[in-house]
Amino acid sequence: MKKKKKDLSVGDHIKEILSKKRVGEITSILEDSKTNPTIECIELHPKELFPYEGSLGQHKKFRVRKENCKSYIPRKDLFKKEGFKSGSYLVNKTRGRVRYGMIIGFLNQEEGLYPHSYDTGEHNGKDLLECVRVDEQIRRMLDRDGNPVKFVADPNNCKPIKLITRDEKGNPITNVRLDVPNSE
Repeated sequence: MKKKKKDLSVGDHIKEILSKKRVGEITSILEDSKTNPTIECIELHPKELFPYEGSLGQHKKFRVRKENCKSYIPRKDLFKKEGFKSGSYLVNKTRGRVRYGMIIGFLNQEEGLYPHSYDTGEHNGKDLLECVRVDEQIRRMLDRDGNPVKFVADPNNCKPIKLITRDEKGNPITNVRLDVPNSE
């Protein structure tokens, strides 16, 4: 049984099967042959998917036959890791204790100061996470004085967690909660 190739269209990413193994975005499909048309592409960087430019500033183009290329999805997009952003929720597991929190900022590990990622709102991969503790129904936990309970977490012990805002039918729900697995 022969594997059926996906029909390619303008805007799809392809990779050459032959020796050059260039990656490109289809700009046009020439109808010179019904079974094996020529595909015209803009050459792209294989990981970052930005177009290469020639010496005069125009995009590099190449042509390839349909049988000599295949559809291309970069690994970076397939295995993209979810990062930590200010305002997102996480689960923190340390020493057998599970805590849920909302990220309110980032702290530098060495000095305990607010780093550049605090201004941008995105985690840089090194800083500690400053969080407000919440329960599964996203209610902030308060101490005896009525102030929110804060904790600082190591990002290696945390995972981002999503909110459930819709029911099984796709309708919005009023009691928004964290998407906590039942096994925990």
